Amino acid sequence: MRDVTKERRNRGIRIAEIVIDGSPMRCKVRHLSASSAIVQTLDAPFMPAAFGLRIPSVGRDFYCSVIWRDERRLGVTFLN
Repeated sequence: MRDVTKERRNRGIRIAEIVIDGSPMRCKVRHLSASSAIVQTLDAPFMPAAFGLRIPSVGRDFYCSVIWRDERRLGVTFLN
């Protein structure tokens, strides 16, 4: 059975930056919706529980909370 979400998700890949204490780190964003995304980074296990996310192609900065993680990905929800 196919999982269907109520929110529309953009399945494209976007170049973004994780911002921690003013320092940016490049990453990729997948499955972007109005309230969440999947962030790809090689440093996923070491990321804090909350951080800033800058997505230039969207023209917006987000503050994120991590809801799950694995070796390369973070599932985040947007707090602002």
